[in-house]
Amino acid sequence: MRMTPGRRLASVAVLALSLAGVTALAVAGTSDAGGGSATTVSLQGYNIDPAKVFVVGISSGGFAAVQMHVAHSSTFKGAAVYAGGVYWCAGAGGAASALANCGGLTLPSNQASYNSTLAVSEAYLDAQSSLGTIDPATNLRGQPVYLWSGTQDVVVNPLEMADLSSEYERYGANVHFDNMYPAAHGWESPDGELGCGTLGSPYMVRCSANGAVYDSVKTWLTMFLGSLKPRNDGALSGTLATFDQTEFGASPTVSMSPTGSVFVPKACAGGDQCGLVLALHGCLQEASLIGNRWVTEAGINAWADTNKLVVVYPDTIASSAPGTTNPNACFDWWGYSNQYDPNYALKNGLQMSVLYAMVQRVTGRP
Repeated sequence: MRMTPGRRLASVAVLALSLAGVTALAVAGTSDAGGGSATTVSLQGYNIDPAKVFVVGISSGGFAAVQMHVAHSSTFKGAAVYAGGVYWCAGAGGAASALANCGGLTLPSNQASYNSTLAVSEAYLDAQSSLGTIDPATNLRGQPVYLWSGTQDVVVNPLEMADLSSEYERYGANVHFDNMYPAAHGWESPDGELGCGTLGSPYMVRCSANGAVYDSVKTWLTMFLGSLKPRNDGALSGTLATFDQTEFGASPTVSMSPTGSVFVPKACAGGDQCGLVLALHGCLQEASLIGNRWVTEAGINAWADTNKLVVVYPDTIASSAPGTTNPNACFDWWGYSNQYDPNYALKNGLQMSVLYAMVQRVTGRP
């Protein structure tokens, strides 16, 4: 399938890669080498407070974070979503549907392509909740949910994030929606290297409020944890390591790298009770392409170091393995795994199962 004349991706250079003839949603970057340590370790279990397990994500990772949160709402107690969209947004239509309805495609009007799938999403969510293929939707009631959408985002339409806000509100979540900053598509952090309205690699932006640098991570962590200890702006006492993802089922079939990254504060390594954040990057942000830029510029580790949070950063790879077409190393939010995974947004989804197995290891939760 070819894009219609005049359509283009909203990226300076990188987002114009092809996905089986359909251009894929992506966030990108260029970086120095290597994420985590040189030695690959086995992911360990820690003393994790079950009330402090959260999932966050950006762009394609934002859509995947919604899937993880909704499907495993008994495990995850909150979510932060940057430039993502409603649950099962792509439906059963694959990449073409994802682009046309959810994000990744910029129209000649300089707006992201968008067609609301909110009603279909909620009907599917309700049905799967009743069937037990996801956790009960009632778990979402009262949970903290942080949403970010820049007013200048031409990759994922702000209307898509407004739909997501409506969806979470329908299920009773406590939603904070940051949608007034003149930000381009990207993850907002004081450690972001780009100006707030700058669109381009590595899609890590830094915005200001009332003359001071804003910190969206502080906003959602305060929602999740309450009063915070100040972030560590110096050398972190915790350890950033590279862990083996293959023991959880990572392979080219699910477009996941042999390794991911994990940040463990010193107190957590010592046995203190801690929280857990599962952090999902966007397309073209895999470590083999951008090194540790996502892991370090997201601004999560500096808060995690002083507030006792283990942070797991799963990693993807570009893949053209038999049955899997994912040249941009996206997380699977439209069913690309193993030809087409119709269960991609459910607990037994191929990639969802790999990600949740990591959470089970760290938390000791069955």
